[in-house]
Amino acid sequence: MKLNEKKFYELAKANNFEAADLTSRESSSLSVSVFHGQVDSVSNESSFVQIARGIFNGKMGSVSTEKIDKNTPDFLVNSIKRAASIVENNDPVVIFKGSEKYHKKNIYNEAVFAKNINDKIEILLEIEKKLKAFDKRINEVVSVSYGESFTYVKKSNSYGLKLSQKTSVYNYFAEISAKDGDEIRTGYKVFVSFDPEEFNVDEFVEKVAKNALDKLGSVQCKSGKYPVVFNPETSSILLSYLIGSLSAEDVQKHTSLLEGKLGQQVFNKKLTIVEDPLKKTLFFRYFDDEGVATNKKYLINKGVVSTYLHTLQTAAKAKEAPTGNGYGVGSKANADVAFTYVKPGRKSEEELFGEIKEGVYITELSGLHSGMNASSGNFSLQCAGFMIRDGKRAEPLALITVADNLINVFKNIKAIGNNSEIIENSSMLCPSISIKKVTISGK
Repeated sequence: MKLNEKKFYELAKANNFEAADLTSRESSSLSVSVFHGQVDSVSNESSFVQIARGIFNGKMGSVSTEKIDKNTPDFLVNSIKRAASIVENNDPVVIFKGSEKYHKKNIYNEAVFAKNINDKIEILLEIEKKLKAFDKRINEVVSVSYGESFTYVKKSNSYGLKLSQKTSVYNYFAEISAKDGDEIRTGYKVFVSFDPEEFNVDEFVEKVAKNALDKLGSVQCKSGKYPVVFNPETSSILLSYLIGSLSAEDVQKHTSLLEGKLGQQVFNKKLTIVEDPLKKTLFFRYFDDEGVATNKKYLINKGVVSTYLHTLQTAAKAKEAPTGNGYGVGSKANADVAFTYVKPGRKSEEELFGEIKEGVYITELSGLHSGMNASSGNFSLQCAGFMIRDGKRAEPLALITVADNLINVFKNIKAIGNNSEIIENSSMLCPSISIKKVTISGK
């Protein structure tokens, strides 16, 4: 049953709401995994949630429900009034009338769902078989899985705004362990896309296998300050914390690393980061969760901090325009980015290595929850990777720590690579980045 939106808005008006809006999210997903030549699990899930907000007596109230019937409009309006009545702060509240222009684009691909489940299982079994045969040191294929999902988001408000977006995405995941003597190392890879033609089984198998095999023989390096190359994944992790510091809310609360840095040359001129949610990727968004049109913009331009990221609330406080970065359901959104990319350099990753006599190539970072202080930018993180010797990647490293400060690291960029990769967890297209000196703790 569909919500009677007309009735909801009529009731909101009758109850003296200043404005109201509705957001619905409908999704469905399929996941399947295999283990030792057999189907290990299959699950089909679907969900629906209706979020309603309203401004009542100058306060924002919000409610969500999964149940829709003839009484839902009354339930939503009454719940919003109750929620608004207990709000004690005086933060500005805004329901957005709408942007002048929206750049809608179709990224939904029906082909994601074209193959039947048996075809998808056969691909998983093929991946598992090829991983086992890739190298005798691979002693276990821990997991091979496939997932696909469909999402439909619809937004409307009492000003007449109507927006919607439909997306599709699929992924393959595999994890293995490799053994050499008493040493065991694990490796994994995730492939994500909305285009089924992009997936290649053999390329995927090779990446998974090498992710584990290349770690065998890991040692600790001596502690010291080394030239460091962060690979695309680890570069994106550090840059994500930097981008998080652009939150206007954190700036207004005086907890941002980049407070007072707007328009200033803070980082190396080689660093340019662009947010482009309108680029045709699996992260495409043409409106944020508050209904504001998204847009392409510089976050860091040749080392200069170019913008803070505003929600409707922080924009109202600063008397500025929202930036289309309000994400999260409920009465309050948080600033976030949909998709960013780092402007690549001209050198390959091998050429970055070639400029280093002795250094460290970092491919994994862990301990981020306890080891990263986003407010100060200081970090001390467990890491793994490889030594760089005489311009070449050398022996693998493990049980080492990298420590420094985010501003200091990206102020001391030596070069940026041309090997950009899409990093799903960071929603970023990012290359490897070479840093002049970073503290590494080992033996």
